[in-house]
Amino acid sequence: MYMIVCFDLEGPISPQDNAYELMKLIPYGGEIFSKISKYDDILALKKKDYEAGYTLALILPFLISHKINEDDIKRVSEKAKINEGVKELVSILKKKHKFYIISTSYEQHAYSIGKRIGVPKGDIYCTKFPINDYLHYDIDLQEVEKEILNLKDHNIEEFFNNFYEKIDKDIKKIIENTKVIGGKYKTEAIYKILERENENIKSVVAVGDSITDFKMLKAVKEKGGISIVFNGNEYAIPYAEFAFAGTNLLPLAYFIESKNKKEFIKKWNGEGYFHHVNKDIEKIILIHKKYRNIMRGKAGELG
Repeated sequence: MYMIVCFDLEGPISPQDNAYELMKLIPYGGEIFSKISKYDDILALKKKDYEAGYTLALILPFLISHKINEDDIKRVSEKAKINEGVKELVSILKKKHKFYIISTSYEQHAYSIGKRIGVPKGDIYCTKFPINDYLHYDIDLQEVEKEILNLKDHNIEEFFNNFYEKIDKDIKKIIENTKVIGGKYKTEAIYKILERENENIKSVVAVGDSITDFKMLKAVKEKGGISIVFNGNEYAIPYAEFAFAGTNLLPLAYFIESKNKKEFIKKWNGEGYFHHVNKDIEKIILIHKKYRNIMRGKAGELG
């Protein structure tokens, strides 16, 4: 059976959260990113139409303030590890099927990783991010950054609501116009791919791991495709049909190729854990949390 395999990038393909690593080029940038990521999670849980993953747009003022450019993004991307077994998985699946990446990642990072694993730019859907076009703006955020570092969790929402409301109108427009490919936009990407391939959603295999993937996983599962969570968190696992926790992606290639998924799970005795996500979800979440921490460290704690 011909399948259209659609993988999230950060998590399943590479453990690195590229935007987080990019922010670490700024003094205390990792801590600032974590606060903004929490704000993003709060909005995703509170606002019905909010798309999780918008952190990549929200950090823009700080990147502009510190004159972070496209070369910086590429340099950070070059240091990103590729998960064990990914190159073999892509090679195996591309022999019979079509392989796409659908990622919130900035385009510079997504294309860099794609090149390393044999996925061309045309088969990657990601966040367009021409940051060099914005570097002529001068923004001084030193005092704001100091305030962010001292923020308590219960003050995060109010502080950032005020900050983004009062920010320079040109910068605000850039943020608003940055289309982060997460949430519903990942699902949109699935349908664009189906139109391009002239295929039905039942031919789709979607693989994700976090809050930005749950809508894609849910849509594919409900329409008869195959949705898989890899080392996922509590935001993604309940919306997938199958789950795999491990340190090597190669078994996932064999699982995707298998004709009877439930029988494969019953017989599996190799490295890692396969589950059919229909019961014991809390147990599955705990197993995935363990492997997520092993594989992703601090990045795995971010939404």
